[in-house]
Amino acid sequence: MKSVKGQYTTTTGEQAPSKPYVIPEHDASAFMLHDLFVPYETYFKSPLAKLGAIKHGLQSAAITDLIRVTGATQIDVAKWLDITEPTLRKHIQGSRGLNQGLSEHIIQLFELFNKGLDTFGTLDEFKSWLKHYNPGIDAIPFDLLDTITGINIVIAQLVRIDYGVLA
Repeated sequence: MKSVKGQYTTTTGEQAPSKPYVIPEHDASAFMLHDLFVPYETYFKSPLAKLGAIKHGLQSAAITDLIRVTGATQIDVAKWLDITEPTLRKHIQGSRGLNQGLSEHIIQLFELFNKGLDTFGTLDEFKSWLKHYNPGIDAIPFDLLDTITGINIVIAQLVRIDYGVLA
């Protein structure tokens, strides 16, 4: 096991400090996952940094990063972002920045998946939890990811789980 820590450049060109993650030496996929979260971590900690990134717009590569982190299909990601699949593909292939609405939604999804990783320990366990009915929110969490309010409801439920309040 080794601890990985360093400075990384965010999609808006700012330096983002990263927290150390313990990664098994042999687990290249865990290291790759860590690298995908790093550019967005500063937005989870600083509302002003998040607002700046939203106003400036994320790079289109953020969509590819989101797909890699979540393991979701392009169909699911398009549904979450309320865009068509062809539009999603254009964003992925394009070099233009994303608009404010897409940028905010993507940052919120990264924050959610980061919190899910923290709560459950692995993304696989978190993704499994997302797909099952949760009585605490009276919904399947996965179905709430298409709105910022829905994402915030799921994050609040993860906080309750962290504190042992399961209903």
